[in-house]
Amino acid sequence: MPGDGGKIKIVVVDDDPSITRIISIILKAHGYDVVTASGGETGLELVYSEKPDVMLLDIMMPDIDGFEVCRRLKEDEATSAVPIIFVSARGDASDIEKGLSMGACAYITKPFAPELLLARIAETSAALRKAC
Repeated sequence: MPGDGGKIKIVVVDDDPSITRIISIILKAHGYDVVTASGGETGLELVYSEKPDVMLLDIMMPDIDGFEVCRRLKEDEATSAVPIIFVSARGDASDIEKGLSMGACAYITKPFAPELLLARIAETSAALRKAC
């Protein structure tokens, strides 16, 4: 079920404030409810407190990386169903394969086209709370 008021709630976790700002602007303009975090630990806290419908997650962050955030969320029964979309500058096939094998629904490399981001979120939110 979408978050409050029928809007889909998305947690965006990226240590680059310009990226979180750009993603927030794009998503809010398309009717999404957006909450941001600048690191992995804060992102984990937001998932528990905000109960998002989708999480956009960077990999390279100063505290814990996105792979570790994903691992922790997928191992916890309370958060394992939160769909995760990696959004990262790391575009090697091994990184993409690792992210998807950890349970992410999609993997988008930076720089990205806003249309691609919106399409992946739409695909993911169409099957909210179901396994990817």
